[in-house]
This record gives sequence, C-alpha cells and structure tokens, in this order.
Amino acid sequence: MILLCGESCAEWDFLNMEKKFAKTAYRSYVGWGVCSSMSVTMCTIIDTALIGNFVGSTGLAVAGIVTPVFMLYALLGVTVGTGANVMIGRALGAADREEAGRIMGKQLFIGLTVGIGLLVLSFLFRDTVIRFLGAKEELTALTTAYLMPVFLASPLFVLYHMLSLSVRTDGDSALAAAASAVVIVTNLALDFLFMGGLGWGIMGASVSLCISELLGFLLLLTHFFRKLSLLRLRLYVPVLSDVRTYIANGFGVGSTYIFQALVMLVFNRLLLSDPVNGVANEAIFGVLYTISTIPQAFFNGAGDAFAPVVSIFTGEQDDESILAVLRQGVFVTAVFGILAVAVFLLFAEPLLRIFGLSPAQMSAAAAALRLFSVNFLFAGFNILATAFWQSIGRARLAGVMSLLRNFALMLLIGGVLISRFQIMGLAGTYICSEALCLLFALLVLAVSPSKRYISGRYAPTGRVFEKYYSIQKESVSQIAADIEELCDAWDIGVKQAFLLNFIVEEVLLNIIKFGLKDRLGKHYIDIRLLEGGASFTLCIRDDVKAYNPFTSEGDSIDNAVLDAIRKKTRYCDYQRKLVFNYLYLII
Repeated sequence: MILLCGESCAEWDFLNMEKKFAKTAYRSYVGWGVCSSMSVTMCTIIDTALIGNFVGSTGLAVAGIVTPVFMLYALLGVTVGTGANVMIGRALGAADREEAGRIMGKQLFIGLTVGIGLLVLSFLFRDTVIRFLGAKEELTALTTAYLMPVFLASPLFVLYHMLSLSVRTDGDSALAAAASAVVIVTNLALDFLFMGGLGWGIMGASVSLCISELLGFLLLLTHFFRKLSLLRLRLYVPVLSDVRTYIANGFGVGSTYIFQALVMLVFNRLLLSDPVNGVANEAIFGVLYTISTIPQAFFNGAGDAFAPVVSIFTGEQDDESILAVLRQGVFVTAVFGILAVAVFLLFAEPLLRIFGLSPAQMSAAAAALRLFSVNFLFAGFNILATAFWQSIGRARLAGVMSLLRNFALMLLIGGVLISRFQIMGLAGTYICSEALCLLFALLVLAVSPSKRYISGRYAPTGRVFEKYYSIQKESVSQIAADIEELCDAWDIGVKQAFLLNFIVEEVLLNIIKFGLKDRLGKHYIDIRLLEGGASFTLCIRDDVKAYNPFTSEGDSIDNAVLDAIRKKTRYCDYQRKLVFNYLYLII
C-alpha cells in the first residue's frame, strides 16, 4: 500500500501488518513491564507475609506505616525518570543519539543528587520522620529498626527506578525484567535467612530488601556496556529548566506515589484512631494494599509500556502506530481488570491466609477485600489514561487525573466513609474515587479526544510511502515495482530513484543472508519513505534478531556495496529500538 498526502488504502493485509508491528512492540513491553512491576509487588508481598508470620500484627502495622517512604523514593525516581525517558525516546525516534545521551546524563545527575540529599536528611531528622509517619509509642522501636537500612539505601532506590525506565527505553526490557527477578528471588531467600534463620526480626526484612535492590541495580548497569546500547553512563549537569521539564513531563505518572503516600498517612491515622480495633484495622489495610499491588502491577505494566513505545513513534511521526498501541492497551487492561475482580471475589480467604491474620480478623478482612476488588474494574483504565496522556505530551491532563484519582477524591470521600465505616469505608472509598475518575476520562474523550490531538502533532507533514514485505528473495521484484510506481507519482529524479531502489534491495538481501540465521517462522521488513523538501528520509525496519547490515561479516563484494551506500547517502545510522532493527538514511 502507498500512503500519499494522507490518503490510505483499505487493503486489510497491510493494515493488519501495520498493527502487528505496533502490537508486537507493545506486547513485548507490556510483558516485560509487568515482570518489572512485579518485582516491587512480590517484594512487598513477601515482606508483608513473612513479617506477619514472624513478627505478628504489630509487624504488619509497621509495614503499612513505612510504605510512604518507598512511595517517596518512587515519586522522585519515576517522576524524573518518566519525564526524561519520554524525551529520550523521542530523541531516539528522531535518530538523535547525542541528544538522548545528554538527557540520560542529566537524569542520572539529578537522581544521584536527590538520593544523597534524602540519605542525609533522613538521618538528621529521623525521629521527626518516624513521628510524621504516624508510628505510636508501641510501634516506634519496630519502625525505627525497619527504616534505618532503608534510609542508608536512599540513592539506590531512587536510581533503580530511573535506570529501569532507561533500560526499557533503550530496547532492553528483558534485562529490566531480569533485574526484577533477581530482586524477587534474592529478597525471598534473604528474608527467610535474616528473619527466620538469624532471628533479626523486622530489620531483617529491610536489610534483605536493600541487598536485593542493590543486586538488581548492578544488573541494570550492565546494559550500558553492551555494544548495541544507544545510551551510555555519563553525567551531565542539568540547568533548572531541564529539571522543570522532566518533572512536568513525568508528574502525571510519578505524582501517583506522593499522593498515595499522603493519602496513606491520613488513612493510617483515621484507622489507628479507633482505640479498640485500630491496630487490627491498620493490619488489614496493610494486607489489602499489599494484595492490591498484584493487579496494580499489571495495570502499571500496561501503562508503563506507553512511555518507550509511544515516545519512539512520536519521534518517528507515526500517528497510526500510536493509536494502534492505545487500542491494544485498552484491550489488555480490560482483560486484566475482569480477571482481577473474579480472582479476588472467589479466592479472598485463601489469599488472606498467607499473611498471618488472626481468625478474628479474617471475616472482616475477607469482606473488605471482596468489596475493595470492585475498584479494579475502573482503576486500570484510569492508570492507562494517565500514562498515555503523559506519553503523548498531554501532561496537564495526566496531572489532573493523578490529582483527582490519588489525592483529592480519596481524601474527600475517605474522610467521610472511613470515619463512619472503618475498613469497609476504606474499601468503598477506592471504588467511588476510581469510578468518578473514569467518568472524567470519558468526558475528556468526548470533548477533546486524543486521536485529534495526535493527528495534529504527530502526523507526518509531507508525503509518506510505507509498505511491508515478507523477508524473502521473491520480494525484491515487488519492491522494485512499488518504488518505480512511487518515483513516478512523486516525480523523483532518475538518480535518486536508482539509489533508493539499490539501497532497499541490497539491505534486504543482506538481511536474508545474515539476519535470518537460525531464525524460524515468517519475518517482515517495513519500508517507510518521508518527503522532506529536496531530500527523502528512508527508514527500513525489520523484526529479525539484532543485526546491523553495515557491520555484517560479508565478503568483499558485500562490504563494497554497503560502503558505497554509506558514501552516497547524506546520513546513515543503524539502531536497535523497541524489538526491531532500524536503518535510517537521508537521500
């Protein structure tokens, strides 16, 4: 199919394939993104379950009390990291590696500075922080024991969030997931060793988490020393405008954590104000929050995948792929939400038993969990909307959604319901807040749809040719015919037409010769040509293994031909992005 001046062909096979490239990238990032999100989730669940069994209800209460500290780390790491990596993705999508590297270096400088600042402040004002978290006298000693190792690891927690985002943006979601797996397995093993074997109590849980996070962090660092990595570990000093830009670009996603932290502080105080059932209700709240992180991890994985995938497509001015990714995200989120509600309704008691709640607490906890689970029918779409708006540049909308969903509505509704109905009121608060926020998202869809926004900002300004082909020798003749037709339609000169056909044919033959080694199944190549005044930008994308035709081990003829292509083009660059190989050339 040829796309000329916005005209589109209705051939189903091309449309299906076009969506397949976008869906392949999104699904890959969702899968690995969920695995990465599950690291924090599994660590939280493991810690909470073992604390409940080894320490008891007071330990569960402390686990809930200290949660805002981790949310603060996530706030700073994710806000700056998301904002910076949206810009890194756009720079990589536009094939501007140098700019992407500068943004990466500035992000690391900010993360290191903030982390060290938190470490110093947390020790200078330790007692004040612990009182602010709401720890009563009987819980102060346990809370202090848990937080001391965590305070020491402040820079580690902040930088881990940033590096995980950058590794995914740089096309290595598998490594980010592997780092998460290392964190999970190590945390589980050390929890049993420190709390069960050595009897360190609640401090053992925090020490094991910090060591696990360190190992995951070190594994993430290995990405930046790989040959195919587009980003490198360098520090650049940012100016104030850089910091403001990153925060603005990432606030809609990152602010979730600070808003949730503030809400938890208020909810903790409301629950603990009950002199009879306060500690028990706080323990149940801690368990509910912990269990809820499982579907939240899936929703966050679906939303987090937008940042690297959509940012690349915005840099490429590929509006159709952006919309295809959005549709895929909505489908995935709907499936996750329905499954989550079904599981929690049917298996509330078995899930709660692993946390060591007393028999007297089980009945109230099971009822609260079943009611609480209904909010997942709405929450996934709200998380998805926030992440998508953030990734396409609608930062204000994302910020408003985050403010409403995670703070304003929660405090307003929770102040009424929790005071009257305690733990059941807390469950109802989440349902009401998420339902109202979904109504807000639907209102935005009706008044100012993202499709119109995307078309206005990210659609190509000139004429575009795009077509996919099966990677096989038989495709060469079809490519030649299509390019000849294109050159006639665009009045492209003979020399440029010959060079264009020559480049595409030689690159395809090299991919067949070297890129398909040990690769089974059908593979495709996507050829995209954008008109830009007197020059043309050619993007050749394929779905084979990581392979650079300009560094392949070909014979002297192969190398001479590719060297000629490099010399005849104004610009030539190979990149491994998303899950594809990209070759950019300006003719």
